[in-house]
Amino acid sequence: MPHKKSTLSYSWMEHVWNEGREEAIDEMMDKNVVFYGLGEGEEKGIAAFKKFFRNFRAQFPEIHVDVQDVISEEDFETSRCVVNATSAAGQKVNFTGITIVRLVHGKIVEGWNNFDFLSMYQQLGYKMTAPDEQPA
Repeated sequence: MPHKKSTLSYSWMEHVWNEGREEAIDEMMDKNVVFYGLGEGEEKGIAAFKKFFRNFRAQFPEIHVDVQDVISEEDFETSRCVVNATSAAGQKVNFTGITIVRLVHGKIVEGWNNFDFLSMYQQLGYKMTAPDEQPA
């Protein structure tokens, strides 16, 4: 099993998120990528990911992703990480996440993301409430 720092998953978090290098997306992601868990279901294409990236970075200009572990087998890598970020309003958040990526020719072609965005929103002051009951 490779050391975590030698994996694409680690490099992705380091260059794309920690350094905020948008050009690293083009270097490490296939233009026809399919990804899940960052929007409303399945998203396709590098342009869709860049839109998510820009929006998230605008909301959280300070981000540090600490990759705890990476497991690599054949063309898949799974990473477990902790995200520390500061919002544009100065609020600090801390939440965990897990990613799974499939690689072809050294680029991400598919990605599954499971981040604890509920915890992030709660730290920002959002409350989870049940919808108002509608009369029968």
